[in-house]
Amino acid sequence: MTEDSPKKIKLMLVEDHVLARLGLKVSLEKYPNLEIVAETANGKEAIELANNKKPDLIIMDIGLIQLDGIEATKKIKEANPNIKVIMLTSHEAEHEIMASLASGADGYCLKDTSPEQLYTAVQSVNEGNAWLSSQVAEKVLRNFYGKEVSQIKQSDFTNPLPVSDEKKQTKSTGSIPIVPLSDREIGVLELIVEGKSNQEIGAKLFLSIATVKSHVRNILNKLSVDDRTQAAVKAMREGIIAF
Repeated sequence: MTEDSPKKIKLMLVEDHVLARLGLKVSLEKYPNLEIVAETANGKEAIELANNKKPDLIIMDIGLIQLDGIEATKKIKEANPNIKVIMLTSHEAEHEIMASLASGADGYCLKDTSPEQLYTAVQSVNEGNAWLSSQVAEKVLRNFYGKEVSQIKQSDFTNPLPVSDEKKQTKSTGSIPIVPLSDREIGVLELIVEGKSNQEIGAKLFLSIATVKSHVRNILNKLSVDDRTQAAVKAMREGIIAF
């Protein structure tokens, strides 16, 4: 690697299904800035490997032999708080989601996540952001606020969600988001937060559907999210959109 080459993100895969782990490895190794430094099917071995290999980020399943992924994440985080962990699982129960986040997981993705979305999640979490699949984000918000996403108001975010440590939380009041959105993109994002469809946004802003779709793609990329729901949640949490 030359001096100009970006530093590779060192990954560890913890998955007890051999074929699933192999598929995950193949999918991620196609990205030149990712490097798989360790893999295991065992929760206890994952703790030892984390201590020895010091990966930047661990992709962790919940259902593991000997020790489940939630407990393994807790122990890894206690010994190595700088190691990031993304739960990649088929488990959607709220108690498992909340237990994973409480254990210190930085992200929670479902196994139907595409390789491209997982790669985006890896990059985002490695940069210090929290990441939740859209279905998971909605369950987390309902759990804390007892409301649907469309009912949540700016005042709900004065007490940040414990998705990551307090240093990662941004208070809505008085915050200046460091997000390079244009005025037009802010306008589109405001309407996304209101739950408007692309057709409704186009009619409101006198834009073609193709132009609206282009703006939406740019917004998702700039906010490092994978869908409109996550964009709306991030806009509210970080004060990008005022209420």
